[in-house]
Amino acid sequence: MPTIAIRPLADDDTAAAEALLDAEMAGRRQARLGEVVDVLALPGFAAWLDDAVVGLATWTRERPRAELALVAVAARHRGAGIGGALLEWVAAAARKHGTHTLWLVTTNDNLDALRLYQRHAFRLAALHAGAVDAARQVKPEIPRVGRYGIPVHDEVVLERRL
Repeated sequence: MPTIAIRPLADDDTAAAEALLDAEMAGRRQARLGEVVDVLALPGFAAWLDDAVVGLATWTRERPRAELALVAVAARHRGAGIGGALLEWVAAAARKHGTHTLWLVTTNDNLDALRLYQRHAFRLAALHAGAVDAARQVKPEIPRVGRYGIPVHDEVVLERRL
């Protein structure tokens, strides 16, 4: 099994990170809670396999609550623990920074992410019904149907105490 190396995101990583986000997340601009965020403008970590970025996680570096803005893993590498490892790197960095709570937003159809986050001590905190429908006004490329054929309508907020 090849070794995955995780390290902080650097300016030189931008092109490789953008390629991953273009393939997996419709780009570096992510809509959530009524705004669009450039997730690559935030600090974070990249998972590398040889010379390719296969996973990313970014966060807002705030206190006492910080947002886990992104966890993305290349489709062919999902299920190998990369997302969980990246999430724990962010949690450790946030704890060291003095953050007490990590929060995140995902969508109602994202069952794989909901499973991952709950396995890593995140708890459901809020539901924003219809928020994804509204976000399509500013980011029309958001799909109407997600994995498993589930219509994408709502945003789900989860939190983890550190």
